[in-house]
Amino acid sequence: VEIPVPMTQEEVVHVPKVFTQQRQHQQQVEQVVEVPIPMTQEVPIPMTQEEVVHVPKIFTQQRQHQQQVEQVVEVPIPMTQEEVVHVPKVIIQQRHFQQQVEQVVEVPVPMTQEEVVHVPTVITQQRHHQQQVEQVM
Repeated sequence: VEIPVPMTQEEVVHVPKVFTQQRQHQQQVEQVVEVPIPMTQEVPIPMTQEEVVHVPKIFTQQRQHQQQVEQVVEVPIPMTQEEVVHVPKVIIQQRHFQQQVEQVVEVPVPMTQEEVVHVPTVITQQRHHQQQVEQVM
């Protein structure tokens, strides 16, 4: 009797490891810059004009790194079991059929025929003998 034994197989699966880091955010900053604009007039007068410029502000943040981690996972493997099974063997045979056949055969049959035959019947009679007598006259 064979008893199935469960088998396990080791497989290396790579699972990423997650680290938390600080994130860098950009923030809009308003900065006033004086830009001299040359004027084309007879008397040059320096003029200043305000312009709103958005400068990004930089924050430092920790970065997240992924690191490969080895993890052992048991994966079940299906087992096969042998079993002796009796399968009937099919044998092809010719089949014999009987068919009724009508056959006409002439068989001589002795024929009897009636015939009237005259058979003489024998009758015994007494015979009378006549004797001749001489008559004298």
